[in-house]
Amino acid sequence: MEYKNVKTAIIGGGAAGLACAVQCASKLGYGSTLIIERQARTGRKLLATGNGRCNLSNRHLSSEHYYGDKAIIRSVLSGFGSEDVEKFFGSMGLLFRDDSEGRVYPYSNQASTVLDCMRLKCEKLGVEELCDFKIKTIRKSGGFFLIESETFSVKAQYVVFATGSRASSLLGANDSGYRMLEKFGIRSTPLFPALSPVSAKEKYKNLKGVRAKGSVTLTADKETIKKRFGEIQFTDNGLSGICVFEISRFVNEFFMLGKISGKPYQKISISVDVMSDFSYQELCAYLFRCKRIFSDGKASDLLSAALNRKLAQSVAQYCSLASKKCTALSDNDIKKLAYAAKNFVFTPVVTDSYQSAQVSAGGISSQYVNPETLMSKSIENLFIIGELLDVDGDCGGYNLHFAFGSAAVPVKSMK
Repeated sequence: MEYKNVKTAIIGGGAAGLACAVQCASKLGYGSTLIIERQARTGRKLLATGNGRCNLSNRHLSSEHYYGDKAIIRSVLSGFGSEDVEKFFGSMGLLFRDDSEGRVYPYSNQASTVLDCMRLKCEKLGVEELCDFKIKTIRKSGGFFLIESETFSVKAQYVVFATGSRASSLLGANDSGYRMLEKFGIRSTPLFPALSPVSAKEKYKNLKGVRAKGSVTLTADKETIKKRFGEIQFTDNGLSGICVFEISRFVNEFFMLGKISGKPYQKISISVDVMSDFSYQELCAYLFRCKRIFSDGKASDLLSAALNRKLAQSVAQYCSLASKKCTALSDNDIKKLAYAAKNFVFTPVVTDSYQSAQVSAGGISSQYVNPETLMSKSIENLFIIGELLDVDGDCGGYNLHFAFGSAAVPVKSMK
């Protein structure tokens, strides 16, 4: 069996693992750091982030955009702000551009640029990559960690777990990190997908591919949980789009735990407002005017000048007016149509959305790691970073920022 002795072994070559490798090698010296990657190459999931554009961070960074273990969130963010992301990547020559909502991207708008920068820096610092490495056993013996595959053995003083979660399983992600940590007595909080599409009981096949600006509101037992604005994408199974992603965490939490933010609920629904720029009264007035314009048409025609025709038809269908002629519409019918356009309700259903989820909620909490160092409280020199931790963020660069920020923490404890 081949054998290698290193100072630091990083398990996982994603965003957090690569960023940690750069900083470990910068501090500990050339050839001190090894990345162990289960897949054929490092950074596969990173290439898909931000639709391939790699949203690195956000100018509006704050703890309000994160969920999970508050102690870990505070510790990581206090030591690594959006300017630190620029400083870190700027030292590798990367240029940046911001959008109107504060999202920070590489100037190239290509995730491959970010990956190339880190891999080139790793190469310069003598960081070795062991890819296609399937860990068979990992244990601590005599103050060192022994990591073995069928044909190779690694001995390391420090081990950093950066394996990520099951999110984006189509890109090869799995829960192997959690399973390895369990053997050290380190267990995660309940896990569930976050930032994912939402499947719904109602199927509007004709809406597949239709997009509309508007708002989505998640309601649980008639209580408003979360409201988000943005582009809504209708799918053959339900709803997608950034605003939907940002309420999906609570949908999946409900189906996993029967609770949302610790409070039990019985029933949830999502109300879609496809005319959010208009008040209900303004929309009623508009539809009454359109009734005169489309006097020879159907009820759906009243919305067809404002919405995609398929969406207008589905809204009319939702309030049972699809086949009714405009001339037969009563004042109450017009009000029903206006209400439906502003309250187009979908009933979420449970689904295994890890395939399309961007991140996972839940993970290793401060019960098991020191928030200030991210070192295991029971296993000295074992660190946990990135998505393995009980932290997830909103869309907009917050999750990648946390990956990079958490990657910087263990290095402070290494000598």
